[in-house]
Amino acid sequence: MLQGVFGGGHVAVLLVIVLIEVGALVVLWRDRTRSQLAKIVWTVVVIALPVLGALGFLLNWALGRLADRLNRAH
Repeated sequence: MLQGVFGGGHVAVLLVIVLIEVGALVVLWRDRTRSQLAKIVWTVVVIALPVLGALGFLLNWALGRLADRLNRAH
């Protein structure tokens, strides 16, 4: 049904976007280091700015983990 409305490529792109969004939200809400307020704000950003918000959060999350590892190493 969706392929009648959208081409096969469009469906694939939409699926990738949805997976990135859901993945970012799962990582966000499983993160024990962030406050509830930070989680709510990031959720709004991820939903309001579909790809940019999710990628921004994932970059922020990855850099935070890297900084924690570097601090523990020293």
